[in-house]
Amino acid sequence: MGTNWKAAYTALYKVYAEDAYSNLAINEALRDSDVSSQGFVRVMTKGVIRDTILIDANINRFADNGIKSIKKRPLIILRMGFFAIARMNSVPPYAAVNEAVSLAGKMTPGEKGFINAVLRAFVRDGGNLVISSTDDKLKEISCRYSFPYHLVRFLSKQYGSADIEKIIKGLYDIPELNIRRNSNACGRVDLLKRLHDRGIVAFVNELTQNGIIVEDGQVVSTPEYMRGMFSIQSTSSLRSIESFNPEPGDKVLDLCAAPGGKTAAMAEMMNDEGVIIATDIHEHRIRLINDTAARLGLGCIDAEVADAAVYRSDFDEYFDKVLADVPCSGLGVIAGKPELKLRVDLDELPELYKLQYQILENAYRYLKPGGTLMYSTCTINKKENEQIVAKLCDSFEKARVIEYNSILPYNKQVGFYYCKIQK
Repeated sequence: MGTNWKAAYTALYKVYAEDAYSNLAINEALRDSDVSSQGFVRVMTKGVIRDTILIDANINRFADNGIKSIKKRPLIILRMGFFAIARMNSVPPYAAVNEAVSLAGKMTPGEKGFINAVLRAFVRDGGNLVISSTDDKLKEISCRYSFPYHLVRFLSKQYGSADIEKIIKGLYDIPELNIRRNSNACGRVDLLKRLHDRGIVAFVNELTQNGIIVEDGQVVSTPEYMRGMFSIQSTSSLRSIESFNPEPGDKVLDLCAAPGGKTAAMAEMMNDEGVIIATDIHEHRIRLINDTAARLGLGCIDAEVADAAVYRSDFDEYFDKVLADVPCSGLGVIAGKPELKLRVDLDELPELYKLQYQILENAYRYLKPGGTLMYSTCTINKKENEQIVAKLCDSFEKARVIEYNSILPYNKQVGFYYCKIQK
């Protein structure tokens, strides 16, 4: 068990101290560790991050000098201990205390006694994460779903008090895992049978044409994945591409394309006929696009380094379709990337809005007359979505919205926004 705790600690330290993304931090920790249960490491790491605000409020109840006096390393171990005691039925409370104290002996020896005392006090109190009593509904929601209060208020102003708890709960609940069948490689019935034969619970995603819901995150370790029969893509994201509906022979531009999931989905829908120019500002992320295309056997994708915010005259009115899946706050996908809620700075969003609009305006200019533009984000912040599109339509009289969908994080879906605009 000790190696599992150490791997989870390593991943958490990277997330909290180095601003790493949780999925990457977990994968790196697992590669570098000889763990007995990858599932334990994933549940512990994601769970601690997801419940950080609630856990910290409870640590504060038992730390004599308050949580602000606790240094980063012992605080991470305390968070792990509190989570294991309160949330992990497979770990007896005494075992959680022992594992946390043992881990402290390796990572921060001088704090062993303090960590032991705080965790034992928590166990004696019942070992439950207590939600603070308050008459402020938004503060209660913030505590219950471990969501920053300033973000609860921000979203409440946009969606109203009647819906805000359902939205925040949706951003807390673990979303479904959807895979996208490569329509050029296999049929959906065939892929389902292959997954079932491997003991993987899988069923048709009725919201999509090529989606399958699976209940095993290790599905990417299967030969079917290695052979390019499917990719991981959220239901909401896949719905946007299926709505966009690129056709064989189209000339398509995909701005901000890395890591290439939507690019590949479009190439599959086009039967790998036509051309997709996929750009990203980071050269190392271009490799991700190329790797994805190679795994899926797609040849129509041309990936290149480019800054989507900088206008290119050689692209002017050249493309049949343009996808602008712009950088965003990520407020729709917090359930799967819980670290994002701990990092969103509302004061920085106005600069993001400027970037999003500049990319969208460039994308519109690259469209042929009669062409279709898809603007999409993985946020539910209306200032990044509806208001950006409205600004474009105010600036270009020929821009016409033909379809849009604001997907809220209900029913284990991630939040997402997409809008089809015709020139």
